Amino acid sequence: MSVLYNLRMRSGLLLFIFTQVILVASLTQTDKCGGTIEIHTPDYLTSPGYPGAYPPSQQCVWVISAPEPGQKILINFNPHFDLEDRDCK
Repeated sequence: MSVLYNLRMRSGLLLFIFTQVILVASLTQTDKCGGTIEIHTPDYLTSPGYPGAYPPSQQCVWVISAPEPGQKILINFNPHFDLEDRDCK
């Protein structure tokens, strides 16, 4: 009885760990926020899940660069720019 119980517990634990790894991998692939971008043509940057709500505790940091030295980048916030409320967590 004890051996069977241990096998079931180990199977359940392995399934739990496997499920968590799959969940983390899928979040990492679909909810990337931030990175380095070299701008060659007009483009948009959005929060993960835009226009819907994005996951909590996101730290989106973008490094935007032009392809050639001396080129300038124009940033427009269309149609508006919302900052997250300080009380939002």
